Amino acid sequence: MNNGRARLEFDFAISFAGNDRTLAERLGSLLTARGAAVFIDSSFRAYLWGKRLDRVFEWVFGTATKYFIPIISRSYIERLWPQHEWDAAIREAEKRAPQEFILPLRLDDTPIAGLPSTIGYIDLRKHSINDVADLLIKKLTGTIGTEVTRWVATFGLLIEDLLQSGNLPPTAPTFYPHLCDWLTEDLLTRLRDSSISKVQVTEDFRNGETFSVRIAFEWKSQEVPLDFGKLDWWEVLEVLPYDSVYKDDY
Repeated sequence: MNNGRARLEFDFAISFAGNDRTLAERLGSLLTARGAAVFIDSSFRAYLWGKRLDRVFEWVFGTATKYFIPIISRSYIERLWPQHEWDAAIREAEKRAPQEFILPLRLDDTPIAGLPSTIGYIDLRKHSINDVADLLIKKLTGTIGTEVTRWVATFGLLIEDLLQSGNLPPTAPTFYPHLCDWLTEDLLTRLRDSSISKVQVTEDFRNGETFSVRIAFEWKSQEVPLDFGKLDWWEVLEVLPYDSVYKDDY
């Protein structure tokens, strides 16, 4: 299992729960077809047969791969082997910081220990597996992180929880439309003190109960960590390359 890559056997190692296997194997096939070296257990059954899997997976999902790709779901955090793989990746990520190592894919909003809310991820409910494969190849070849500096983040909150929290200043409006306008300005003010630049609202979503805002910004991922600063009541819902969300320039 040596392909000539210096100290790395794989470009990507895919980690998943058993009931997400079809999706994982489809992603593995697409990446392999694009020339990547991919670890997925079904492709290495003969190699794994008889091995101490705990030791092998510590290596595969750690030092042996360039990028660790977890497909995160409720099942993922409930199953033993995905959690073993995740723990190995977390340890490796600490060694490689500040370089990216864990590239999360999400099937739902299940929280997982060790994953900061500010880490960019791809939501598989919104993006096709073909798009994900293309983005991963761009990541591998250096298109993302060196040439791509435009990003989009979505921030959200529950209006009722915010109003009941008592954290809003007395001057903040409570009428929903006016409160949304006020919150947008509040978010923009916070982000201007963060590590990102050229902050611009591209969309907001209002349904009377929740409020979310999409923000376009510039961030040089190879130079500084992504830090949105003190967000208080805001939650980071998603961080994506700008071109994966919008096809035209802002």
